[in-house]
Amino acid sequence: MNTSSSMTVSHDSVYGYAEKASLTIRIRLVVIPVIFIVGFLGNTLTASLFLGKSLRAKSCSIYLAVKAISDNGFLVSLLVAWLDFVDVRIFHTQVVCHMTLYLSYVCGFVSVWSVVLVTIENYVRICRPSEVRSLCSRYVAKRITILGVVFGCMLYNYPLWTMDISPPQPHQQRFCHTLHKFERFEVVMTYVDTVLTLVIPLIIIIILICIIAVSLVDASKRRDRLRKSSSYSSVNSTQPKNRSAPTLPHSKVTKMLLSVSLVFVCLHTPSHAIRMKATLENLLGQTTVTSQMDRVLQHFFLVLYYLNFSIYFFIYIICGQNFRKVLKKKINQWYGRKEHVTRTSDCVLNNRTEDIELETSKNTLDMD
Repeated sequence: MNTSSSMTVSHDSVYGYAEKASLTIRIRLVVIPVIFIVGFLGNTLTASLFLGKSLRAKSCSIYLAVKAISDNGFLVSLLVAWLDFVDVRIFHTQVVCHMTLYLSYVCGFVSVWSVVLVTIENYVRICRPSEVRSLCSRYVAKRITILGVVFGCMLYNYPLWTMDISPPQPHQQRFCHTLHKFERFEVVMTYVDTVLTLVIPLIIIIILICIIAVSLVDASKRRDRLRKSSSYSSVNSTQPKNRSAPTLPHSKVTKMLLSVSLVFVCLHTPSHAIRMKATLENLLGQTTVTSQMDRVLQHFFLVLYYLNFSIYFFIYIICGQNFRKVLKKKINQWYGRKEHVTRTSDCVLNNRTEDIELETSKNTLDMD
């Protein structure tokens, strides 16, 4: 269930238990291209908006733009692996094999930790508003992002030198596989990847979400008390009523950032739960036969996991007011530019038609 096994599961799934899991495989055959197309277009537009003039001033925009770019990288590697389902075996070729796995590991790592950084920033904005200026700045966001990307590229470079293509055999296909001398090393790196992209991020995100939730509940109760106190004072005072409720730091909470964290936990956790179960069984030396239900759940949870890299554009539209405004402005600009080009083309065509008519009239006069 690690990234490499999920990327190379296609031929094992098709030939090993095609009859038992044919329905789930057919679903993946259809769903994965849809996830790629929708996700790639949405992530590209998302990155362009978050890096545009209107939104790039905020530090969280950098994290979300980097997540969108890394999600596209993962989707590209997913598409290359999916082509193996339809007998387009470019994954099992030199360079493509290495780069696809490398890209999937690095992009998966960067995507996960981008969500962690978004959750941390949301925590700072809600629970530590006095530290927002020092911690939630573009300067800090840029440097943390660069360090994270460099660290991921260095840590996950091992597919570039531990993987190889099996030598050609008569009547057999070639496969991308781990060299025998690096198999133990890959097992160790699988555990490391599990800790870095599952255990630590999930613990951080869940703890911070719980703290944020408690803080929001306390803020809501405090706001109600202040509102009641304000109403009581205004009733017993000769001064005019002040209808506006006091503004608290918690009122500035970005619903979009919290939604990103919650959706990530819901989509990211199920497939990794099975992965964690398999990892613990390997550590304890337990070998069990995978049941049909586990295989079906594995396919279903993998689809949810892949959705984690393609669905956030819609989350930003639903929960991000500023994002909707910028998107609407961008669409209006595109529509206005298209109308301008159409009007310009019509004007040029009309002028050309008039010139042809004048030239025709002139030629007629000359002939007369």
